[in-house]
Amino acid sequence: MMTYFWLAQLALALLVYVVLDGFDLGVGVLSGFAGNSQRRDAMVASISPVWDGNGTWLVIAGATLFGAFPNVYALLLPAFYLPLAGMLIGLIARGVAIEFRHKTVRGRWMWDLCFFAGSLLAAFMQGAAVGAYVQGLPVQNMVFVGTGLEWASPFALSCGLSLVLGYGLLGAGWLALKTEGDVQAFGYDAIKRLLWMTLLAIAGVFATTLASDPQVAARWREHSALYVLPAVGVLASVGIAYGHRNHALRLSFGMTILLFVVSFLALAASYL
Repeated sequence: MMTYFWLAQLALALLVYVVLDGFDLGVGVLSGFAGNSQRRDAMVASISPVWDGNGTWLVIAGATLFGAFPNVYALLLPAFYLPLAGMLIGLIARGVAIEFRHKTVRGRWMWDLCFFAGSLLAAFMQGAAVGAYVQGLPVQNMVFVGTGLEWASPFALSCGLSLVLGYGLLGAGWLALKTEGDVQAFGYDAIKRLLWMTLLAIAGVFATTLASDPQVAARWREHSALYVLPAVGVLASVGIAYGHRNHALRLSFGMTILLFVVSFLALAASYL
């Protein structure tokens, strides 16, 4: 019974982290395309009150995995040394940049670059790690026997790009909802551009997984109720587009969160 409790807590912590720090990282990725320092100032200001608290959920997830599932932790850590190190470097660079970019004028470009590159690196490495896990890890007797480069496969790298796009969509929704003027217009325009790219990426990853993993394909064939999740995802996508067209920004952002939740549940349901 306790196993299910800790598993649920781990899943919840990961889901909340992906949603909350997802829009933080998305804002960071979009900052690289802001065009001027004034936009970047407003973008950073929009997440400054919440970014550090949002990242706490990753610590909770890691502590839960270490404490409740030490064997799984010991198995996954050597498989993901490089992507985890890259993610941590990115998160550190992002955090340092947020704290120090406003303390200088001459060197602000350097901190702006750290903010963008750190956010991009963290988001990409998270997606690549998930892609490697979905693709499958070489394990013998609960011991990882791979090279540690499974995250660099074409499928895993495509998952990294997909998560970057998804986080960018979340960040665009956040900017459209929480900022004003030029920055709000920038976020609003980015929603339209990123929505279709994100949907194509999700569909591509889903189709590739079904085609390459017979066990996952069999599970979806045997449990037709699982197709409720993609159906809800389609409705969420329609909601995003509708909210964007009608300037219903809360609806659009809420439906983006729902799209992430459904994608997370579909991933979990494929392997439980």
